[in-house]
Amino acid sequence: MTNLIEYTSTDAAPSSPSRRDAPVALPFLLAIGRGFTLAGWGAIILVSGIFGATVHWGLGRVLDFSLMALAGFLFVFLFEGLAVLLWKLLNAILSRAHLDTLNGYIQAIPAAIAGRFVGIGLIVFGDVLWPESIFQHVTIALPGKFIVMAAAVGGGFIFAARLVKRPFARWAVAALGLLPLLAVILWLAWPGTDAYLAQASPVEPQVPAPVMPNPALPGPYAVATLSYGSGGRRPEFAEGATLTTRPVDGSPLFAGYSGLIGDYFRWYNGFDLTAAPLNGLVWYPQGEGPFPLVLIVHGNHNMTEPSDPGYAYLAEHLASRGMIAVSVDENYLNGFNLTDPDMAEMPLRAWLLLKHLEQWRDWNAAPGNPFYGRVDMERVGLIGHSRGGEAVAHAAEMNARPIDAAAAVSKGGDFGFGIRGVVALAPCDNRYRPAGRPLHLKNADYLLLASGHDGDMYYLDGLGQYARATFAENPDGFKALAYLYRGNHGNFNSVWGDNDKGWFNSLLLNRKPLLTVEEQQQAALVFITGFLEASLNGRDEYRALFYDLPAARAWLPTGVIVTQYMDADFIQVDANTTGSREELDVPGGSAEVRDMTAWRNAGRLLRDGVTTVPNRGMLLEWAAGGDPAYILNLPEGMAAERGLSLDHALSFTLAHMAESGTIGRIWVELEAKGVVVRLPLDQFGPMPPLLPAQLVKADWIAEMPSYEIDTRTPYERVDQTYDLPLAAFAAADPDFQPESLSIVRFLFDGAADGRIMVDEIGFRTP
Repeated sequence: MTNLIEYTSTDAAPSSPSRRDAPVALPFLLAIGRGFTLAGWGAIILVSGIFGATVHWGLGRVLDFSLMALAGFLFVFLFEGLAVLLWKLLNAILSRAHLDTLNGYIQAIPAAIAGRFVGIGLIVFGDVLWPESIFQHVTIALPGKFIVMAAAVGGGFIFAARLVKRPFARWAVAALGLLPLLAVILWLAWPGTDAYLAQASPVEPQVPAPVMPNPALPGPYAVATLSYGSGGRRPEFAEGATLTTRPVDGSPLFAGYSGLIGDYFRWYNGFDLTAAPLNGLVWYPQGEGPFPLVLIVHGNHNMTEPSDPGYAYLAEHLASRGMIAVSVDENYLNGFNLTDPDMAEMPLRAWLLLKHLEQWRDWNAAPGNPFYGRVDMERVGLIGHSRGGEAVAHAAEMNARPIDAAAAVSKGGDFGFGIRGVVALAPCDNRYRPAGRPLHLKNADYLLLASGHDGDMYYLDGLGQYARATFAENPDGFKALAYLYRGNHGNFNSVWGDNDKGWFNSLLLNRKPLLTVEEQQQAALVFITGFLEASLNGRDEYRALFYDLPAARAWLPTGVIVTQYMDADFIQVDANTTGSREELDVPGGSAEVRDMTAWRNAGRLLRDGVTTVPNRGMLLEWAAGGDPAYILNLPEGMAAERGLSLDHALSFTLAHMAESGTIGRIWVELEAKGVVVRLPLDQFGPMPPLLPAQLVKADWIAEMPSYEIDTRTPYERVDQTYDLPLAAFAAADPDFQPESLSIVRFLFDGAADGRIMVDEIGFRTP
């Protein structure tokens, strides 16, 4: 080492006993330590500043950056100062105790380096070492940790290079130190991989001509905009508002924050939740009306970055098609910086929507108001995203019957609006349990629009609410699901974009497979507009979007899209509610199998490996080499009693349940009075693929305690609805008579192993 290293040191006096007797490599180690801690400290300052600028403290970008950069500086500086004081204290104690040897070893370690090392370690690894402590809120985001550690390692190499005598070797060591940081930066910039994506079935269904115009096309109305509000820091809700609203007291539902957090909340917003504002951005058709009213509400995002403008694309489109669309401001219920209400605010999110509807009812009845007589309060739709997606379902139920704390602030009969349709975009579910029970939506049509590459709601949580939605108080109702396999959480909102976990943490998401924001919003326009046209305007032809997707495929982005549909007129044969695999739901019916290795009534486990869906299905497994079949024997005379005709369709859902591979072809065979007709399933829709999703760039990221993506399986099991018109079977054999139908057979390709789930078997009129 002596021929490569110059002995230079500024960290301790040359006369130090420990230094005088130290090995020649010590200066090299001290240089590494000094470079490591200084570069790491600098990276912490930079990363903290970037974090401050991206989360917005309300002081402006420059001050937000400066404030958090200063916090990062002071955190490490604090431990440096504490270490210096501790070293002095130890020196005094050990000197008095005449422990010179021990004291010499301790004093040989520069206090400043030791203090910085501890500070860097705590801000990087504190949440891992003490996961339930304050370090959960103090440590930097995971990408920042990688940057800090790479910078620290690089700093160590560069400082060590200063001691290398030979120029070429010196530059080589310094360049080597830059490689970790360069590698981290390139990896964070890398969008990820889409090599694993499932592909749509190569077999093209026989697609009929669409019986509906493209709902994503603009409508005939010119669109105007305005805003209303109760004041506050945003001009559009204060001096720029066309209409003024009175704030409402929401504190009985959610009291808000206390202490310093409460002071910050009141300073930033200018109010507390005893005076919650009713603010909204409005897009409306220019015409006499009356028009349906649609409220759109965002979910949780940083409070200081307004989310409501992000639905302008959707609101303007709905207005062009003759609907008044309002993007509601509930940003003050969102988390901010280091604080999140953690779903305690959910009932208030829902209740505020009803207070907005009250305001609209008043305007509709007030002569001289620009909306006087122009709003149809019997045709109301609610659209919610993320936490807002759960809130809209609660609002629809609160509308019919105030629940829990809502009863404390609402008299019975205050609401009662004509809420006909509820749309949930990538929602959470079951975070608020009225009376301690999951919410059962009974009085409105329901659409669940979800994504397969959602980095926030990383499992299909909304499937629970979809399964619980019934038609008990909605005799002409329907529910539908559209699952965008390549969609994410945030692209439904133009403000959120593809940063599902915040700007910094989203650098670790696998974004290569994602639809573009334009593609995802195009899909949203198709499904949401079609749903609302059917639900609010009675355009029942648009229901076909969810059971005859091939007919609308040209309007949608490429890639797998899974849909489901159910309505109140469904004639149920078997939805696996009896608990017996041999008994059908319809009395007198029975089921049997052929060449199956297993068949059982089974539940559904979502991608997190914990959450279950309320409804169950029939799980079928077979081994290669047989002639597998699932056979339903209908009760004698059932088809005639229920009026089955060529106007009906056989309806059911299928899901791919294997861990790998593909399902071979499936045929559906119907038998009526000895006439047997067999048709391939792919004639009516694509085969159900296995849907893997790699949400992050590397699997080990999801296991980090600070990242919160816990997927036990890479697959989400999503059922696809199939509607097979009985007229198609009659076209194949004119002797087929639906009123005599007695047996339904599902026949599977036995060339390879298979595992699927079949459910919701019955008949309905398209």
